This record gives sequence, structure tokens and C-alpha cells, in this order.
Amino acid sequence: MSQRYSYLKHISTFLFVILAAISNDLLSQTRYTVVLPEVDTAIPQRDDNNLEVFADNSGNETTKSFFKFDLNHLPQFTKANRYDVRLYTVPNENTSDFSTHTITVLKGPNTWTGKETSLSSSVLSWAIKTNTNKPIGRDVVKKNSTSINMKLNPKALTSIPDQVLSLAARSPEEGKKTSFYSSITSQNPGLFSKKPKLIVQYEVDPFPFRSDWAQPFSNAQHDSYLNWSTNTTITQPSVRVLPNASKDLLVGGDPTGAIAIYKNQPVIFTQAASGNTPFKVKQLNARGDVLWSQAVDNIIKSRPLIDEQGRLYYISASNVLTVLDLNNAGAILCSKPLSEVTNNQITSINNDATLGYDGTLYLTSVEGTVALSAYPQLKLRWKYEQKTNERNGPVSLSQDESKAFFINVNTKSGQEAGRLVMLDNTDGSVLDTSELLLGGYKNGNNFYIPAPVTQKNEKVFVLNGYDNANRLLVFGIKSESLTSPETIRSGQSINTGISQPAIDGDGNVFFVFNKKIARYDTKEANHVQVFADSEVLDNASIIVTDKSSNIYVSNPYVVNNTLTKTPMRVVGFTYDKKFAHSFTAPINTNIRKSLVLAPDGTLYTITANNVIAITAKELKERDITLSRLNTNTVYRATNTITLTNFKVLPTVHTILYSGAGMGLKPGFSVSKGASLTFKTGN
Repeated sequence: MSQRYSYLKHISTFLFVILAAISNDLLSQTRYTVVLPEVDTAIPQRDDNNLEVFADNSGNETTKSFFKFDLNHLPQFTKANRYDVRLYTVPNENTSDFSTHTITVLKGPNTWTGKETSLSSSVLSWAIKTNTNKPIGRDVVKKNSTSINMKLNPKALTSIPDQVLSLAARSPEEGKKTSFYSSITSQNPGLFSKKPKLIVQYEVDPFPFRSDWAQPFSNAQHDSYLNWSTNTTITQPSVRVLPNASKDLLVGGDPTGAIAIYKNQPVIFTQAASGNTPFKVKQLNARGDVLWSQAVDNIIKSRPLIDEQGRLYYISASNVLTVLDLNNAGAILCSKPLSEVTNNQITSINNDATLGYDGTLYLTSVEGTVALSAYPQLKLRWKYEQKTNERNGPVSLSQDESKAFFINVNTKSGQEAGRLVMLDNTDGSVLDTSELLLGGYKNGNNFYIPAPVTQKNEKVFVLNGYDNANRLLVFGIKSESLTSPETIRSGQSINTGISQPAIDGDGNVFFVFNKKIARYDTKEANHVQVFADSEVLDNASIIVTDKSSNIYVSNPYVVNNTLTKTPMRVVGFTYDKKFAHSFTAPINTNIRKSLVLAPDGTLYTITANNVIAITAKELKERDITLSRLNTNTVYRATNTITLTNFKVLPTVHTILYSGAGMGLKPGFSVSKGASLTFKTGN
């Protein structure tokens, strides 16, 4: 146990309590992921590489199929509570209309390789039903079956050696044969969704132990930080321009393509004014010093994506996917053209990429939309094929990640219109689509398509324009279908109406409505609760929220009724059943359409040349005394924070931020297994 106590006086005092254990009763957020096999083969192998189970007329099994699923790619500190094996059947015209074929699955050790040629191999002896090795799953193939789904017995999966699950599919029924698509055969266009797969339902600790617990996931949907809480709000901001000694340009796709946050510090993407290797990824400290710098091949094309392991997914204008290790000075883990990663299914992207909580990478291209399994596997999970004269927007996910959403636009001249598409995210099959109710999203020769915004597993919010919407459509998710949408209308002409929504940790949906901050409210007649005292805001503003319903709006430009531009600024609001204005931070320079939030409460935005940090000069709470700490929370005070009469548990991850000092009173202690560190300095 490391304990270092002191009384500190500094404008920025931090206390970090490092999470060392996880409480099982916090496991509550259910999600789904798909694991593709590392090995799947029939033994003996077929010439067409399909999978097969077959027993001769005496019931002797002559062919079985074997699988290895590597579960090491599952997110950290999760608890799997259901496993389903899904296999897709190859049509067989000889199957009787009245015949059924029962398929069973056995679990075995990992000593086999998939290169075995005969079932008599000693390393395959486990693939025979015995008193000790019983089937752990089964399903029935019928004449019209397109797939089977075998729920595996969870009691048999309490121990998975090396987190690699070895399975054998078999059936001793006399004279019956069934074939399934293998990973090899389903690499063909039109068959991608038919890859064998293990569908895992798992639970996530709502306060996961990660080095950067404020990093949002699925961040093409919105820029909110659903696990980040705070005890107070800013009342007076301090705006500081971080020095840029190298004078590099900050570059990347808006709205947040040129800045991200990792371990409480900004990660930026730059281009030098001259030189042979001008493009770099850099991480800064709070003073603006460069902590490390890594050269990359070209300008970043999609907003940056960071997973829970601290890996940055960088997709360049050269259509190269580079994965960098942010925990190792941006070291490059892999760098490959998208054509190579996707087996030539897409060669470029034309919209923001999305990263699921499980590490699945979603890419949108003129050739279609694809889902890639988690790094380092990066195998094609599914592909949505676009038709001629169609274009897709970025992918958003339901909270449990069982469904994927995007806007599909008919781009034919004079017929431009969009519809919402909902996919089964396990295999990319279409569950439902809306009518052509949405905008055409055309601006000149380009199409700018926003991401749908999902509220839990219940609703999807879709704009009819990109930075120029006057309608917000709200679709309900009912099982595997979309309900008819509610329509929120601004009543204004185009470009004066509604912004892209953002959602906080409690599911509140905020957006700009007719130049005022507003909230979606089912109890209001028009479903809009407007803050009448809101500052004037542009509907192209960027909104960031947190779990405590603090709302931060980057307003890069506002045109008032006299057609004169008001100062660019970042505005803060709070919401607790009603709105309140928090602060206004004027920015006396041209800021990009960008805003990100760090775990300590610092907001960052950028100009063409500089990073701007917005911190608290005054807070609602000037002095606070704490007798407990909640995890994933930052406690802040303008002056002092005093800790008294409680023990810090190892399951707490907290930041204390005081402007003047920290006090420790008798009765305060730190339990074994926790590490308490005081830090000073910006």
C-alpha cells in the first residue's frame, strides 16, 4: 500500500485513488459481442472447405467439424453469462420436408490444430460422447433451416483454458449429413454474414477499471461521457491557450478529428509547415508540453477512436489503418491499407468510423459498410452491400450493441432522400428500415450524413440535415422493428433549427432548438423542453455531457438578427429537472468545431494552431468536506477539500481537484490494496 499524505496549496491539486478490485454487485450493463473462430474446419476436410457433420448408415461418424474461439479479445473485467454457437446451413435439396437432424456440440482441450486429417487422431479423442464428456449444446436442422443456434451450457464453461474455447460439432444419426458455411467459404461476397460465430452475452461493470474511465465508446453517436460524474459545476471559467512551440498545424476531420483525451491529457494530430514527414500524433500535458510524438503516413480522415486498452485507431487520408499504443509513446502496433484489412471489400472510408465497447470497428465506404472484429484479429464480421446511387452514414449502436444503425441515402440527382436502417449486429442482417423520411444531406457535390443517436436500447434520434436540420425524428425500437417516428419540428427555415443531440449518463437527450439549449421530453406537447434563458446558440454547435447532466456547448459561430457575428465561445449548463446557466467562456480566436472533456473536468477545444484549455476559476462549491468517495467521480472546490472519518476502499477510483489545498482529518484512512497519490501542478 502506498500512502503519501500532505497538505497542498496550488491552483491544481489532484488526488488519485486507484481502483484495485471490482465489486461483483456492480455488474449490470448487458452487452453482446461476436467472436469469430480462429480455426474452423471439417475433419476430414472437404474439397469445398465447407463444414460438415455426417454419420454413415450404421451410425459411425465419418465427418465432424471443429472450432477454436479465442475469448482473450473480450473487454476487461466483464462477466460472460451466455454463449451461443451459430452455424449457417448450406442448402441441401435432398433433405426431406419431414426430416430433422440433431446437431450437438462437445467441449474439449486445445491440443488439436485443425490440420488433422482423420477422426482417429489421438488429439481428437475428446470429440466422442462419454459419461464425462457430454454435449453442452444442441439444435435441430430442418428442411427450411438457414441457420442453427446452440445455447451452450454455462456450467460447462466455468473454466476455459487460456480463454480459448475448443468445440466439436457432431451428429451420430444414421445416414444423415448436414453442411455449414465455413469462414473460408463465407469470405465470398454475399456470404460474409454466414461465418460461424460465438455470440457472447456479457455484463459490464458500470465503473470499469480502465486507465481513462472518461473515454467514451461508440463515439460516432455523441461525445458524451456516460461514466463521468462530478459534485459541482463551473461558475467562472479560465481560458488558457497552450503554447505550440513547434508551430505545427492541428489537422483532422471535424468535429473531433484533431483532438482526443487519454489519461486525462490531450492527444492531437498535426501537420508540419514543411518537411518530409509532416503528419504526427502527439500527446500533451496540461501545460502544453509534448510528452511524445509519433509520425504517421497522412492526415487523419476519421475522428480518432481509443479502446479500453489505450489503443488509438488512426485512419488516414491514404486509407491506411494504423493502431498505436498510447501507453507506449504511440508505438505503432500495426499499419495496413484498408483493402488488405478488409480483404478488398472496401478500399477507403467516406465517413467517421465507430468503435464498439467490445472493440468491433465499423467502417463506412462507397463500397458499403463493414464490421471488423476486435484487434488484433480484425476479421470481417459482416458487410452491408450498398446499391448503385446509395451512400451510408456512420454507424451507431444500441447500448447493448446487439443492433447497428445508420442513415442510407438515395443519391440519385433530384431524388435525394434518406432512410434509417437497423441491422442485427451479430451478422449484419437487416431487421428493419424506415420509409424515405429523411433529408438528402447533399451540399454541392458532397453528401454530409449525420450519425443516428441512440438512447439506451429504446429510441433512435435522427436529423434530416447535417448542421442544417429543421426536423428531428425519434424512432422507437420495438424488438426487431422500428416504430413510426415522432417528429420534432423547429418551425424555421433550413439551417436555423436543431443540432445533433447528445445523451448524458441518465439518458437525458439534449440539443439546440431554435438557438436555445433544450431537452427531449415526452411530457411536453412538442417533446421539447426549452431553456428560455439560454444564450443564443447555433444549431451547428457541438454538445458534450457527463453523467451528472453538465452540458457543455462549443459554439464556433453565431449569427444574430443583425447578421453580425457574436464572439465564439464555450457555454456551460446544468440540468436537474430544470436548466440553469453555468458559465460562458469567450474565445477570442477562430475555434474549430471541436470540444472534448477530460476526467478532471478540463474542456479542450482547438484552433488551426493551438489547443485551448478551459478550466474552473470559480466553482459552485468553494469549500467541501467529504465523508465518502464515489467511484468514477471528480470532486472539485474553488478553495479546499477536507477528507474526514472514512476509509478509502480499493474499489474506488476518484479525482479530487482543489484550488487552494487538501485537508485530512482524524478518522480518514486508506484500506489495504488502495494507492493514494497527491499530485500538484497543471
